[in-house]
Amino acid sequence: MTRPASKIYRALRSNPSLGANFVALDPLEWLARITDHTPDPGRHRTLFYAHYANRARGARAKEKKLFEAPAAEVPEKRRCSPTWARLISKVHHADPLTCRRCGGPLQIVAYIHDQFTINTILDHLGLSPPEIERPPPDIHYVPVDHEGRELHSLVAEQLPSP
Repeated sequence: MTRPASKIYRALRSNPSLGANFVALDPLEWLARITDHTPDPGRHRTLFYAHYANRARGARAKEKKLFEAPAAEVPEKRRCSPTWARLISKVHHADPLTCRRCGGPLQIVAYIHDQFTINTILDHLGLSPPEIERPPPDIHYVPVDHEGRELHSLVAEQLPSP
């Protein structure tokens, strides 16, 4: 069996540990060394250390904000995205930000999550939905003996079959 020819890897600079700028390897060893640098699937391919690491960059950004921003400065108030109003108007065919009576603009005062409070406000405004009249529940009486056992099985046995 013939041995495969060796692969020569040449570098631009000389390696101080080898004392030369080339290494002679057989093809399988050369392939193993090259693929050894390929990361496993799902692993990060770029690692940053020290000054360039994410944690260090985040700490520098926080320090920079502390030194640059005066303490008396109030952050700007963000406006809500109008997409919720657009979606509600698309579904209910009514603009939720205009008054139904006068047509003027409405403002959001509070978000209420308590069902009791919501029902109280709707009752006061006369906007509560009508109560659904439910029929009375069907009551079935089952005869029981003095020990509390149902007698329907005994009654069924005593009745003559047709």
